[in-house]
Parts: sequence; structure tokens; C-alpha cells
Amino acid sequence: MSRSPAPRPDPLPGAAGPDAPDVPVAAPTSCETAVRRLWDYLDGGLAAPSHREVEAHLATCAACPPHFAFAARTLDALAAGRPAAPSPDEGAALRERVQAALTSAT
Repeated sequence: MSRSPAPRPDPLPGAAGPDAPDVPVAAPTSCETAVRRLWDYLDGGLAAPSHREVEAHLATCAACPPHFAFAARTLDALAAGRPAAPSPDEGAALRERVQAALTSAT
């Protein structure tokens, strides 16, 4: 299973041009903050404003994108190595083996 690339960031507030409403631009996200949000970002668990902040940081930072790319590749590798769910028959057989092992252990 391949991870789709993260969506491109929306333009930053105040960066849309001279006719854009005067919206204050948030302070740039630090590398520390971006890395703290790494797993939530990759899992799609960040609220839209935080997601955009991380996207904006990744677009301008030379140090962070390799960390995020490595983490994304790690998640892809883990997902690719995940075994398929057992069939109902395999699941029942496994459940019986576990129950037998627990019964014999007591």
C-alpha cells in the first residue's frame, strides 16, 4: 500500500495578493514543532490550520523534509509487510489454539 503524498498547502494568509483581505500571518513553525507533529501529520490527524503550518514549514525548511520522507517510507514499509487478516476458519483455529494453551497453562 503506497501512501499518497500530502496535499499541497493552501496559500498562506496574506500571501494571496494585493486584493487579499488583511489577515495576520502566523509566526513560522519551528523545526521542533514540525517534528513533534510529524506522526499526526503523516496519519492525517492534524487540524487544518496545524496541517497548513507544517506544510508551510516543509516548503521552506531544508532540514525537515528528509525526516518526514523517511517517516513516510517507514510507514509504507510497515503497511506493505502487514499480513492479511486471517480467514474466518483460520481465525477460529487460532482462537481454539490460544484457548487450549491458556487452559493447559492454568
